[in-house]
Amino acid sequence: MPGTTRTRRVTRSDVARYAGVSTAVVSYVVNNGPRPVAAATAARVRDAVEVLQYRPNLSARALRSGTTHTLGLIVADSLNPHCAELTLAVAEAAAATDHRVLVADSRGDERRGRALIEDLLARQVDGLLFAGTFVRQDPLAEVRNFGVPVILLDCTGPVPGRTTVGPAARQGAEQLVDHLVGTHGRRSIALLIGTGGFGDPDPREQGWRAALHRLGLPAGPVLRTGWGREDGYRTGRALLDADPRPDAVVAASDQLAFGLLRALHEAGVAVPADVAVVSFDGSLASEFAWPPLTCARQPRAAMGRAVLDLIEDPGLAPGHHEFPLDLIVRASCGCPPAH
Repeated sequence: MPGTTRTRRVTRSDVARYAGVSTAVVSYVVNNGPRPVAAATAARVRDAVEVLQYRPNLSARALRSGTTHTLGLIVADSLNPHCAELTLAVAEAAAATDHRVLVADSRGDERRGRALIEDLLARQVDGLLFAGTFVRQDPLAEVRNFGVPVILLDCTGPVPGRTTVGPAARQGAEQLVDHLVGTHGRRSIALLIGTGGFGDPDPREQGWRAALHRLGLPAGPVLRTGWGREDGYRTGRALLDADPRPDAVVAASDQLAFGLLRALHEAGVAVPADVAVVSFDGSLASEFAWPPLTCARQPRAAMGRAVLDLIEDPGLAPGHHEFPLDLIVRASCGCPPAH
């Protein structure tokens, strides 16, 4: 625009002149190596960086080092509380290892997901991470040949030929059933679960069935639906017509449990007096449901750290890495509320 001037970008040479050092020393301080710099000299450089508001040229740094220290993460639903918290866990683990994370939401759409893959690869990310239903629907075969590590996150089971990270889902489901039966004497326990999960059946269903069989109880009804709150609500309304009605429900995700709780409340069904509800995920939102949800909490921080360890492993190989869940007891199962 007329009358405006463009401010010249501050360079490494400007910082060097201001601090009275060489450009190499500036590089050592800004990049934390590879050579040590005396404390007093490093302090002068950092002061110059602050005064001049110097911003390193990340593109040039990437060209020199051959790495952008950037990861691409494609999630299926960024509005899902568990997904949002998992994204934060990955970002915090990345920051601790001097990585950045570019996050994109496929909205569960395969075509959109493929476009996001191309965009992130064009940005020269050092690795691609996938979390959510987009991974389940798309084998991502074309990513195999792009020369960057690919890790599937939030997997409840292995995916052939892929490196996967996830919770010990079967163990988590067994914990929930054991608690409902052993602590509260529930005898008819339904499973509310989405379709398209990992494994056939999904490890959460495997754990639910295994625990009931071990305890000498018949498997209650399996309510199959989508994975959203609206799916839990719609299927919960259908559950009201069941005869006999189960006295407990294991929901395979917090989102399903939220929808189910609304359906039960609207119908005047008391939770947990009439029907106990427990869930799988343990997002922060589960604590603020009414009543607060007893849940198998996913180890999001541990999974985030594992992803960064795997990305930095030059010998990365296909395999499934799973982590135990914690049983978090709250009022929705009949336990007294915590104080």
